[in-house]
Amino acid sequence: MRWILSLAAVGVFIGFIVYLNTLEPVDGTTPEQQQPAVTGPEKPAKSKAEPKADQEPKFKFYDMLPESEVVPPTVEEYTPSPANQDFRYLVQAGSFRTAEDAERQRAQIAFQGLQTRVSQIETSEGKTWYRVNVGPFDSRSQMNSAVDKLVAINIQPLVRKIPKE
Repeated sequence: MRWILSLAAVGVFIGFIVYLNTLEPVDGTTPEQQQPAVTGPEKPAKSKAEPKADQEPKFKFYDMLPESEVVPPTVEEYTPSPANQDFRYLVQAGSFRTAEDAERQRAQIAFQGLQTRVSQIETSEGKTWYRVNVGPFDSRSQMNSAVDKLVAINIQPLVRKIPKE
């Protein structure tokens, strides 16, 4: 049964190809009127698109391009410097309810060569939280380096901007 279906499919495909060859081209020319396709190193005869010696070229953009050249004004390059910033970057690596958990994460981060601090925060409800902070950093590149190290040890940090003192 499979052989019959596959032979039928091949026959339908061949019939479709024959049908496509009998259709007239969209541009209205017959296959005899069409130019043969060049396949190989043969060069076609002179095409009709080449301008004659006495005929003016159709394209003028070769002459127009040099006339329409735009020269941009000179602008000073923007170079951000940490001295101009009024903030620093602080990376929060975690927030814990117990000081032991915060110290455990601080030690894990210290093995990556980062300076960490644990700060104690009182909430409005009177609860105490312990934040593990890395930094502060003066430049964005230093902060990104620390974030990359934290992400490498599966810690998703929170980056904050704090005002300079």
